Formats: sequence, structure tokens, C-alpha cells
Amino acid sequence: MVDLPFRELIDAAPDGLIVCDPQGTILLVNAEAERMFGYSRDELLGMSVDVLVPASIRSRHHHHVTGFTGAPRLRPMGSGLDLHGARKDGSEFPVEISLSPIRSTSSGLLITAGIRDISERRALEGDKRRATAYLASAVEAVQDAFALFDEDDRVVLVNSTGRELLGRDIHTPIVGMTFEAVLRVALASGAFDFSNETRDSFFARWLAYHRDPSGTLDVRTGTGRYLRVIERRTAEHGTVVVIADVTDDVQQAEELRAARESAEAASAAKSEFLSSMSHELRTPLNSILGFAQLLERDRKSPLAPRQLERLHHVLRGGEHLLRLIDDVLDLAKIEAGGISISPEPVGVVEVLEEVISTLEPMASRAQVQIEPSVIPDLLPRAVADRTRFAQVLMNFGSNAIKYGRPGGRVRFEITVAPQKIRVTVTDDGIGIPDDKRHKLFEPFQRAGQETGPIEGTGIGLTISKRLAELMRGAVGYSSRVGVGSQFWIELPIHRAGTRERERGPEVVTGTSALASPTATHHTIVYVEDNPSNIAFMRDLIGELPSVELVTAPTAEIGLELIRSRLPALVIMDINLPGISGFDAVKQLREWPETRDIPVVGLSAAALAKDTHRAQEAGFHRYLTKPVKVAELMSVLEELLLGST
Repeated sequence: MVDLPFRELIDAAPDGLIVCDPQGTILLVNAEAERMFGYSRDELLGMSVDVLVPASIRSRHHHHVTGFTGAPRLRPMGSGLDLHGARKDGSEFPVEISLSPIRSTSSGLLITAGIRDISERRALEGDKRRATAYLASAVEAVQDAFALFDEDDRVVLVNSTGRELLGRDIHTPIVGMTFEAVLRVALASGAFDFSNETRDSFFARWLAYHRDPSGTLDVRTGTGRYLRVIERRTAEHGTVVVIADVTDDVQQAEELRAARESAEAASAAKSEFLSSMSHELRTPLNSILGFAQLLERDRKSPLAPRQLERLHHVLRGGEHLLRLIDDVLDLAKIEAGGISISPEPVGVVEVLEEVISTLEPMASRAQVQIEPSVIPDLLPRAVADRTRFAQVLMNFGSNAIKYGRPGGRVRFEITVAPQKIRVTVTDDGIGIPDDKRHKLFEPFQRAGQETGPIEGTGIGLTISKRLAELMRGAVGYSSRVGVGSQFWIELPIHRAGTRERERGPEVVTGTSALASPTATHHTIVYVEDNPSNIAFMRDLIGELPSVELVTAPTAEIGLELIRSRLPALVIMDINLPGISGFDAVKQLREWPETRDIPVVGLSAAALAKDTHRAQEAGFHRYLTKPVKVAELMSVLEELLLGST
């Protein structure tokens, strides 16, 4: 037994240490060797070192030991021989062994073995190999082309899609090539399409992006596919290149663009059709309603009561047809985003009284009583477009009357919530069937009354809902078959809430000042090609002794008349046989003598764009056909009497 003075030093060594004689008998072990193999020092001393070697390789181990000790010249044998050790319990573990011969004066030749347990290292290496394998598998599984370049801009990893795209051949050895070399190979092989630029320009564009990658780079392949290149720097100053095939996305975007253009063209065609339809319908309606109004107002030869009753049927039918036209145009404008909303503080009571006043004749004919609303104290104003608000209430009110019952009632109620003000219209009519309610606010749905005797188009509720939403409000309803329905509109409250002025709508009454024989004489030039419209205007102006009407069938003749007569006012149709009314007004504005003559546009074109165009052209007013006599008379008084 060898007793060395450096026992504590040997036991402190991190690796196992075993000293054997040339025959392999263990003479010394340290503490780490005991821990490593699971034997005590007393058990190991005197045993053959073969006991620490797995049985499967002991024969070879003995051969190696004999070869080492029998060598003519002994020298240290490798540092890091990878072997396996056998523990006392029979388990094996990987070790790294270094052998060194030692000459002892007392014991002769000794063999020292430094043994290191490398189980953790092997486990880490295994994990690393698995991670590398997983990474390689994942990169290969990516459908997009993938390439990794190191800090010297050389390919270190590329998947088969990348090799096929960049090398044009899956077997092309591009690993180790620089990015520039890879790109030149790809260009030379026809991988990319640069027909819209030179090869050098295409090469320079991609190379510049590669050197300073930000955003993406879109390219095309030689087969017409669309690719999107995304490059990013790594922490090690390398570059990751991903080339994705976005052909489907590009084609879908193109299809969406084409579909959008087609939809816009269809919408424009629809608007054009509606504008044309409106014009064609409004032109004869102008004559029907215009002459009917003149007959109703005729004081020289008043109609008999029976004739007036029949005339009222004509007026109601014409007005209903006009409302249908307006509803269709309104819906088209809303769908096209052409409705302009002008929110302002609106007195709810004022609007409601105007609506009720307008609905009362209809309610009287239907034998339906309209009940007045109880006005809450300190009623605030609503934020709304006054005209559109009234339009919604008119729709709800007229529906309540139409779908009510003779002897029934329609009630308008106003309620106030913290942020909203609600107007509810309640009737005791037929109600809405359950199976019709889910389509109630869809266009052309009439809750089962499509073929009934009640007139309508089924788009009023659709328009009301969309108008309310445009005013940042909402509509809703409740209904019971055979009991009645409630429809309501909610609108935001004006923050600086004030008490409503409880007054009714302003109504124009009395005889026009232009009808006085002593009034100042005025000349009006009317440019119109439709004989019925001319006859209507002559009859209307014929009631005004102080006004002389001069007519012209074309804008060209009208311009000559205006320059020679210098009238106080011009009424001009837009769609004329020669130059249009817009072009005629433009010429009038260019001549000094006619520049200040007010021009009133009168046309059956009733879309928002028509009104806007008329304002830009320089018309003082723009009225749509069929003409409302009261509205036209009001404009004449304003422009003629205000100019004297």
C-alpha cells in the first residue's frame, strides 16, 4: 500500500485519479474516483482495474493495457480517450481518460489514470444534436425559401426550397457561397423576372436591400410568380433571408380591386340610371302636379266641389308617386354615401308639431286621431339634421296612420334619458307578424303587406334607420299582432340644453305681393324646351300682373333674349336641346351686363351631385321638378321684391 503525503491534495482533485501497477492492480484512488464508481477506497485497493471497465469491452481493454505497458518507450497516452466506466451497481457511464506512466524508485513503473465523468457533456451534446436536427427539420419543412448567411455573408444553412430557387437545382452546392455569388447564379439561371428593368438594375436593387434590410422587397420569378423577400439581421451579424410566395395574395388583391372597380362602376351606373329615371319621371309629374295646383288655386274660374275632390285625388296620386321617387333616390344616395348630414341643436317640439300638422290631413282621411304629446319639463334640444329628423318622424307617423284602423289613435311621445332624447310613435293598428320582423328594416320589405291595398315601397323604414345612424342615433320598435306597434328614434342631447320654444311651424299664407297690380313691373326669361312646362309657367305667372314672362326653347335663343331684354330674373332648365343650362349660366357670368342677373335652375335632376354642381355653376337657386308652387312663389318674391 502506497502512502503519499499529498493525500488531501489528491482527494481535492475534481477528476477521478487511479494509480495501478503494470499488471493493472489498483494501488491508489482518490475521493472523486470512489464517488464516480460507487466503490469505497478499501474495496478498490488491490482489485484489478478491469472491474471498472464494462464487461463487453474488458478483453479489448486488457489488450490495450498490455500494449501500453509493453511499449519500448512509455509516454502519456492521449488526453481525452472516450470510453465507458462500470459502476459497482453495474450501470455504465461515459468517461474521458488520460494515461501517464510514472517511474517510482520504490515501486518501479506505475500507471496513473485521470478519469472524468462526461455524462452531462454527452447529455448536452445530445440535446444540441437533437436541437440541431429539429432546427434543420423545421427549416426544411418551411414552404418558403429560407437561407442563413453568417457574418461574412456566406450561406451556412439553406432549405431545399431555397436551393431550388436560388440555385435552380436542389443539388447545387450553394452553402459557403457569398450572397452576391448566390444572387448572380440565380439571375443567370433565370430564377427571377427582371423584364421591366435591366439585370444590373435588378441586381443592384436587391443588393442594396440586402445591405440595409428594412421592410420588404417584392420580386417576380421567371415563371410569373410573385415573391416577397424579407431579410433580418441576427445578433451574430448574420442575415436571415425568407422568400415567400405571395402569388395567391397578389391575385386575390387584384381580384378584390377588380371587384371593387366593378362595384363602383355598377354603383355609378345605378346612380346614373336613377338620375335619368328621376328626370324622366319628374318631367311629366311637373305638368301633372303643376297644372293641378293651378286648377286648385284658380280664382278666375274656380272648380266645383266635386271637381276639386277629384283634383285632390290627382294631387295625392302625384304626390305619392313623387314620394316614391324621392325614397328610391334617398336610398340610393345613402348606399352610395352621398347623403349629407348637417347636425345642429334642434327643437324637438317644433319639429314634431310640423310633422303632426303635415300628417293631420292624412289622418283625417283615414279616420285616425293624432293625440298630442305631453312635453316633459325642461326639455333639451336634440342634435340632429332637422330635415332628416322630420323625415324619420314623417315616415313613422304615416306608417302608423296607414297601418292603423278607422277610429284608431296615433300617439307621439317624448322621453328624455341621461344622454338621449326619444320620440315614440304608437298606434293601435294591425301589428307586425313575428315571422316578418327579422326583415323589417331591409329594403322593399312591407311586413306581409306587399300585395295589400296599403300603398308604399317598403323602403321608408330602411331609410329611417340609416338616417338615424348617420345622425349618431338609433331606431327601434315593439309590436303585437292585433294590438299595435311602437316605433321610436333616439338622438343625442345637445349639451347646452335649453327649454323648447313651444310654437308651431311657420306657414306661408296670404296672397303674393307680386299679384298686386300696382307692384313694380318685372321681366322674367324662362328657358325651357318642354311645351307642358312652358304652359304651366305661363299660367302661373299669368296670375301676377306685375310680371312679364318671356320664354325661349333653347339656351342659345335664351342668351340672346337675356342680353337684349336684361330681365330681373332668369328661370332656366338644365337639360336643353343645344348647350346645357350649366353652360348658359357660365356665359351669363362672363358678360358684364348679365353677370348680376339672378338665375334660378329648374330641373328634374334631383341627385345631390346635381344640386352641388348647380351651386358651383353660379345658380342663385336650384329647384327640382315637379315644381312646388308655394316654393317657387317664395323664391320669386325673394329675388324680385328684394331687388327693388
